[in-house]
Amino acid sequence: MTRVDEFNSFYSSTSRDALSVTYALCGDRQVALEATADAYRRAWRDWSKIRDRSPLAYVRNEAWKLTAVSRTTHPLRRKHEEGADTELLGALADLPSDHRRLIVLLTLGDTDLEQASREVGVTAEDGIEAVTTALDRLEKALEQPLDVLERRTRDLGTVTGRLEMPPSADIRQAAQRGRMRNTVLLVAAAVVLVLGGGFVVSDGDALASRADLPRREKIGDERPDIVLEARKLSEDNLLSTRQIGSLGAGEAWRTVGTDEKVDAKTPYATCPTRRFAGDDTIKAYVRTYAGAGPAKARAAQSIEVSSTSQEAEAAYRTTVGWYADCEHPRVQLVGSYVVQRPFGDFRILRLRSHRSPERTFTVGFAHSGRVTLTLVHEIDGAKGPSVEQFTRTLNASVAKICSDSGGRCTDDTEVVKAAPPRTSTAPTFLGIVDLPPVADVDKVWSGIAPYTPKQNPAATVCDAADFDSDEVQDVKSRVFVIPEAPELPQEFGVAETVAGFDSDDDAKKFVDKVEKKIKACPDDNLAADVKDSDKVKGAGLDGRAWRIAFEVSKKKVVENRMAIVRRGSHVAQLTFTPVGRYDISQKTFRALAERAGQRLVYGETD
Repeated sequence: MTRVDEFNSFYSSTSRDALSVTYALCGDRQVALEATADAYRRAWRDWSKIRDRSPLAYVRNEAWKLTAVSRTTHPLRRKHEEGADTELLGALADLPSDHRRLIVLLTLGDTDLEQASREVGVTAEDGIEAVTTALDRLEKALEQPLDVLERRTRDLGTVTGRLEMPPSADIRQAAQRGRMRNTVLLVAAAVVLVLGGGFVVSDGDALASRADLPRREKIGDERPDIVLEARKLSEDNLLSTRQIGSLGAGEAWRTVGTDEKVDAKTPYATCPTRRFAGDDTIKAYVRTYAGAGPAKARAAQSIEVSSTSQEAEAAYRTTVGWYADCEHPRVQLVGSYVVQRPFGDFRILRLRSHRSPERTFTVGFAHSGRVTLTLVHEIDGAKGPSVEQFTRTLNASVAKICSDSGGRCTDDTEVVKAAPPRTSTAPTFLGIVDLPPVADVDKVWSGIAPYTPKQNPAATVCDAADFDSDEVQDVKSRVFVIPEAPELPQEFGVAETVAGFDSDDDAKKFVDKVEKKIKACPDDNLAADVKDSDKVKGAGLDGRAWRIAFEVSKKKVVENRMAIVRRGSHVAQLTFTPVGRYDISQKTFRALAERAGQRLVYGETD
């Protein structure tokens, strides 16, 4: 998918809701329309930076800034807007701005409290207090219960329902021309002080009855576990052997042990460098399980509670990073997935140890409030549990916590393939965990730090790819070898060069040029033979891989496996130089080239 397609899809799926949120914050539909359109223009201008970093939150924040410069709305508009609930707008106008934003984001914005608090710039704890206070004030001001306010909210939705956002093409063109409308002047010209907006219709039961929501902070999500006290956790919150057994193809499982020592150091799985990721873990449980079958299945579950939600987020990132940076002999990342949920996504990784016996690892990561959960499953062979079944078990792990904390849990999940998590260094390049095993070499790959090449180390005689052109913004190279394997010849290794171009078109033209050179190479160089030309495909990327042989003498032929792959305006060229039996299959190399293309996503966000 091109950048334009990505933005168009984002705009069409979010602009209506973003407009409703903006109107709810300012109470003036024309100001809301101008501010929202302007925010999307800014989003297109910065698309490469924000596309993978909550772009909708970016748009809502930009629109809020534009409407908040002057806290006024036009009195004639307020008077003549059909369907406007001026009494409700006035009550919202009396709320502090942060309180009003939280209420709007929790309803129209379809976010949980933690996300809304982060967007507003307050802690989750402060967010809970603010929401509780704001709802009390609304009820007292309007002398109506929350279910009545929701009905009035739905009526207010007719105000933005009649507005039409500009086409996506107009948004992009206006951004490129730099002719963005001046919403600030529009708002500043207004003359009546009204500090707010109103709710707009929401599909969910956002303001449910008191019977459904005994605590005010529970607005439409499972976020009460943000304030879950550590003492409420017990061994009962861990998965049972029956639940773990659903991963083991019917074999019997037993609990090996349960540990709650916060100061324990020994890792419970292959890739982590220590037992717990957080620096301030206040309570934790680790339970290990063993299957009774011949495949020697094993599982481990960890629940880690941090002192704050911010610390828990850091612990979650660290835990995922352990696997993104995993460096073990013959261990390779073979699958990456995101489990999309209404209340926060999960991540699942599949790794494989190519030692004997071959072993498959499936690892799930979840984070909610102050709690970080990790679930690991290991089994002999190349096939682990299905990702769908693993998702259900991981979700059950979260459910045992959110239900005890009085939150709303969900079985509404969708598993999608995703780019691998970013590595801690050089995320645009292949990671050590991406590289395949070679022959019987039982040592770890190693990569040198990226450098600016004078000559492209990934180029071959056939293509001689030159990234030194006016269209190239930046170019770096990296070389991978296995230094602790003395049996490997010096010429063995992998070279990768990554370049960013001025535009998607420039990058595509470069790739097309290289492909034409490779195709013409046997005619131009009689010593060259191009074999195994394969298409490299993946979400948002495309390219081609070849096996190229060069006859350097009558008795010696040198082979290279080379691929070039593009994602948006970034290009990666990858060359594997085998020697004798130290080689990989073309299928394995093609998968490696696809992974190189997936990693290019981080070139667009850094």
